Amino acid sequence: MIADAVSNPVNNLFSSDHKRDAYGFSVRPQHVQQYREHVNIYKEEEEERSARWNKFLKDHAESGMSPVNGSSENYHVHPSESDKKKQEELNKRTQGKDLYTEKPGSDLTPGNKREGNEVLNGEKNGHKVQLWTEIRPSLQAIEELMSVRIKMKEESSNGYQELQKLNSLPSTDATKFSEGVTENDSEDEFYDVERSDLIQDGSSDGTSVSSMSANVDATSLVSACPWKEELEVLVRGGAPMALRGELWQAFVGVKKRRVKNYYQNLLAADSLGNDIEQEHMQHADEKGSSTDPLAAVEKWKGQIEKDLPRTFPGHPALDDDFRNALRRLLTAYARHNPSVGYCQAMNFFAALLLLLMPEENAFWSLIGIIDDYFNNYYSEEMIESQVDQRVLEELIGERFPKLVQHLDFLGVQVACVTGPWFLSIFINMLPWESVLRVWDVLLFEGNRVMLFRTALALMEFYGPALVTTKDTGDAVTLLQSMTGSTFDSSQLVFTASMGYQNVNESRLQELRSKHRPTVIAAYEERLKDLQAWRDSKDQASKLRSSKQDPKSVLVDSSKASLSNGSLSRSESGSSYADEVFISLTGNGDIDCFQDLQQQVLWLKGELHKLLDEKRSTVLRAEELQVALMEMVKQDNRRQLNAKIEQLEQEVTELRRLVSDKREQEGAMIQALMRMEQEHKVAEDSRRLAEQDAVAQRCAAEVLQEKYEEAVAALAEMEERAVMAESMLEATLQYQSGQVKAQPTPRQLKQDLPVMVSP
Repeated sequence: MIADAVSNPVNNLFSSDHKRDAYGFSVRPQHVQQYREHVNIYKEEEEERSARWNKFLKDHAESGMSPVNGSSENYHVHPSESDKKKQEELNKRTQGKDLYTEKPGSDLTPGNKREGNEVLNGEKNGHKVQLWTEIRPSLQAIEELMSVRIKMKEESSNGYQELQKLNSLPSTDATKFSEGVTENDSEDEFYDVERSDLIQDGSSDGTSVSSMSANVDATSLVSACPWKEELEVLVRGGAPMALRGELWQAFVGVKKRRVKNYYQNLLAADSLGNDIEQEHMQHADEKGSSTDPLAAVEKWKGQIEKDLPRTFPGHPALDDDFRNALRRLLTAYARHNPSVGYCQAMNFFAALLLLLMPEENAFWSLIGIIDDYFNNYYSEEMIESQVDQRVLEELIGERFPKLVQHLDFLGVQVACVTGPWFLSIFINMLPWESVLRVWDVLLFEGNRVMLFRTALALMEFYGPALVTTKDTGDAVTLLQSMTGSTFDSSQLVFTASMGYQNVNESRLQELRSKHRPTVIAAYEERLKDLQAWRDSKDQASKLRSSKQDPKSVLVDSSKASLSNGSLSRSESGSSYADEVFISLTGNGDIDCFQDLQQQVLWLKGELHKLLDEKRSTVLRAEELQVALMEMVKQDNRRQLNAKIEQLEQEVTELRRLVSDKREQEGAMIQALMRMEQEHKVAEDSRRLAEQDAVAQRCAAEVLQEKYEEAVAALAEMEERAVMAESMLEATLQYQSGQVKAQPTPRQLKQDLPVMVSP
């Protein structure tokens, strides 16, 4: 199975170099850093959603999950009448043919064909590719629930076809037919007539309004499911990688859409495919289209071959078997729907589906997406695509008036940026995790509402940055680059789903009905202008040929008259030339002067055209010459080699300077470290000196206090000595007064003999 590349996503979730995401797609170099930041978030979200889905399926499997009222039989959708007719015609034309006959560009060989698991053997290396596989039983209840939409749309489409048949009948037959219906049927037909009037007034899609009513009825039935809300929450949270392919098949209703052997019959033979192409191109012939179906077939075959190598280049799963399967898938769809055939972006849709599911499952999923979800979106007229862009412009104008005013000032059309978003369904526009999350919700809802909500969410995210742009190029480039970096898929889906709930299918249908007449009128006006230009060109060419070579006109006219039997050989003379001129000019009076005037006017017109062509040719030649000179200048390899050598020398010199600067920085750092250490030592010394000074100051204060105390004590002692002396003198005086008569000791000393030393 081709989907083996993503069969075990959680264990092999991300590569070590982060150059490819979990799905094998390469990450743009400018977004690698952002992707690395979200890798772990993606892994955690994947584990959480896998656990939630497993719990959901397990719980409802134990409780006997069923869509509505415990029964699923009422919601089996049988193949439509158109598919039955296609299948019957294909079976008639392929009787006696081997459906697996080897054809150029196809690897179909006789294989093991059985219902539910058809296998196709490859030619080269025996690689087996599964064609059809049933989804797991635990998801069949979801598939039956989603198939309600298909049934309602098919019933509405069949009712519209019956209405078209009724309108094509004569008035008497239509009256008889209307008399034979019941009252309820007449009410239904009256309702269909009203819808057909709306469609005729402004719709190129014959079933747009009927599909709206079908969506409403299907939504009412699906809403009755008890676990529908829980399923909706799970889908908005994202589908697990291991279940995404099968869930998409369930959402699209692949099993209900499938017609057995229809895919194989489409690939049976090129002649059969051409017959189918011609049958489906009949409606284009009724409109007056002269396109050759065989030429159209060859055209899209060549385009498919061109786009095969461009589809996800470098993806590890895109081997030869995958490309052969992709070729078969695109070829089968082009034969299935020749009005669309093949257009660019389908290869990405088909390749994405092939990565997630088997080949035939991918085919029916592609049919559901393009023929149902995007009906008339990829047709040649692209009416619905233009209508959706006008609707989106109105919605953006309502929600972001300042942004729209700024873009109008810059001359930026929103459709120039959002158009590729819608046509590619955001593939190659958003990161793949965000793309797949948007696809989950889009396929589950069964309409294009999620496209509008996602576009509005992106405008909300990047609108403030867009308002700051100064010119058109900056605005477009900024928006394109920013959308490519929207890696927060959960925030994107949450904002789109919850922030814009008022953008629903009913409102979109109203806006489409409002803008569709304008788009159709503009398209018809372009067709009229184109047809008028072609008619004038044809008439001018006929007139020019008749003026330049009248003999050839006479000869051709005589041959035509002989073959048709309307004119004889004798009647092919000048009278018939006059008739030819009358038929071209619309005037029976042949006047030489008028003829000369017309010739002069025609020659003047041709001269002006030739002069214009000459001027444009000269300008183009000058442009080509300038471009050639620029190419020659740019292709000067010697100068480039010299520049390379010079740049290498500069790089070497810069490296040397960088190394010298690093050495200087190292020396400077060491000097700064030494200075810092010395500063620390000096700071410590200063701190110690301050501490010593404080201690000495304290000691001096203590000594000063002691000195003052000693001085005070000395003064006190002096006072006491003075007092003692005074007391002694007083005592002596007192004693001297008592012993006046007695000799004093001094006198006694004086009376004593003086001893003289030898």
